[in-house]
Amino acid sequence: MAQHFLMSAAARTLSLIDLCDLSEDAAHKMLCKMRWEDTNGDPVCPHCGCPAVYTYRCRRVFKCKACHRQFSATSGTLLAHRKLAFRTLLMAFSLFVNAAKGLSSLQLSRDLGLHAKTTFILLHKLRCALTSDSATTILSGVVEIDGGWFGGYIRPENYRVARIDRRRREHQNGKRLCIVAMRQRGGKTVTTVVKHEAEAVPIIRRRVARGSSVHADEARAWDDLHASFERHCHVANGLAVQ
Repeated sequence: MAQHFLMSAAARTLSLIDLCDLSEDAAHKMLCKMRWEDTNGDPVCPHCGCPAVYTYRCRRVFKCKACHRQFSATSGTLLAHRKLAFRTLLMAFSLFVNAAKGLSSLQLSRDLGLHAKTTFILLHKLRCALTSDSATTILSGVVEIDGGWFGGYIRPENYRVARIDRRRREHQNGKRLCIVAMRQRGGKTVTTVVKHEAEAVPIIRRRVARGSSVHADEARAWDDLHASFERHCHVANGLAVQ
């Protein structure tokens, strides 16, 4: 059986211990490599796209040789006009992406010694960055689809005789929603929130390219995908191609 990615060495490239030993200059260079990965950290003007820039020695700011505008490693991003140090930002990135069960703003404020309002805004920006291009993302190839139900929980009565069957529609509060995830193997993930799984079928047709192979469970809501995709149905005893 192949090793899970989260247990491999490739999943430990952003360690908090390594970031604590970084200087501010080294943290700035690491952030530049994250921002401009195609040029190996060499800055590119976010205004005109010119790769020829001036570098200031006294400040961590660049100046474009074409449009003569100044910019930094966070200009044109959600972290523009930031006041936190670059090493603090990288440590926040590490805690955010490595949290197995999510990370609250209060926990991050205690870990980094920041105000809770500061970490609340920072985490909100990071979550917005994760979904910044989700509205235009088109999945292709092998796409796995599944839905999960969340919310709408009603605490049962203490006495058994006073309890009712919450599985019936008339005994539900209508707050239970379904989150449908569409994941391209080796690619991106697109999510949507619907009332029922069948309502996600038109969304899947818009977000998944024609000719793709769709993998889903045996739920009846996915039967309408046969007309648009090659569907593979996962059942309890194995994989059935439909």
